[in-house]
Amino acid sequence: MTETPYEAEDVLQQLIERHPEMLAGENAAHGALILVRREAGVSDQEDAAARWSLDHLYLDSNGVPTLVEVKRSGDTRSRREVVAQMLDYAAHAKMSFNAERMADWLEETARRRGSTAADTLLDRFGVEDIDGFWQTVETNLEAERFRLVFVSDSIGAELRRIIEFLNSQMSRTEVLAIEVKQYTDAEGAHQTIVPRVIGDTAEARAVKRATPRGEHLDRETLVASIREHSALAADGAEGVLDWADREPRLEIRYTRTRGFIETAGRVLLKLYTTRWPGTIQVLLETLADHGEPWDDKRIEQLVQELADIGVNLDSDERRWPKAPLESLADEGRRRQFLALMERALDTLPGYP
Repeated sequence: MTETPYEAEDVLQQLIERHPEMLAGENAAHGALILVRREAGVSDQEDAAARWSLDHLYLDSNGVPTLVEVKRSGDTRSRREVVAQMLDYAAHAKMSFNAERMADWLEETARRRGSTAADTLLDRFGVEDIDGFWQTVETNLEAERFRLVFVSDSIGAELRRIIEFLNSQMSRTEVLAIEVKQYTDAEGAHQTIVPRVIGDTAEARAVKRATPRGEHLDRETLVASIREHSALAADGAEGVLDWADREPRLEIRYTRTRGFIETAGRVLLKLYTTRWPGTIQVLLETLADHGEPWDDKRIEQLVQELADIGVNLDSDERRWPKAPLESLADEGRRRQFLALMERALDTLPGYP
């Protein structure tokens, strides 16, 4: 069999879409990958339309976004230009992607294959706690913890050296190249694909292992971090946490960037210190997943009731809307907000 160039770049793109296992090296700790979206839009400003289009966006079992750019060796652009393009994508990924958008994209991709996002995550990664997985994805986005993968049928010495250098210097982001050569017989009847990982050096792995991932917050550090953004927001956060401490149906959990108020293992409220500092997120999806009485009409009624007391949820994220914590600094308004949350808890299975 002889090495044969791909007829078009799209052939190579379709190949890795069907076989994402080629993007995981033999020793890759992340294992399998799930395709979230092809041609994922990347913006260069907040709330702006997409300026660029990333070839493939994947997630691994650790919730790390994997950005993939595909180029044939016949591409006339310089290797420096290709690397600069990928770094542009990585620099703007945090403002272009969020967990909710990626969840919607995965749902669309799964639907085209006759499945659902939940079934895909369960089948490929064994994920049962769907909310927990997407929370991990969001944490990785906030920390700008990514994997950048260049795919080509031929990785030249110049690009190889750049990738190895970047991967050995970047502590939170993995930078790899996958050389995917194609071999066919004389008649073109049989094809063999041989992928090779570049950049996964011992030096780079040592850098990643040596990087501390940071300590989880506790109540004191969470409130202090919110107070740096707004004293009123911190007052609202303390009031909500006091209530959650007293409410036997709730538990409080902290990560490096957020506080979670959970019921029966599902998140009801989130308090943010980064990305959307000084905001509280109401997990309407947690309510909707319980079914009756939380149909669309009842959820819209709750949103309106919150607006009536001055807690206005944003309309950009239908399942996970947010509101400023400052609105809960007022004790009277906070008491009304918490009464609505208690009423919601009363409707959930297992609670009288």
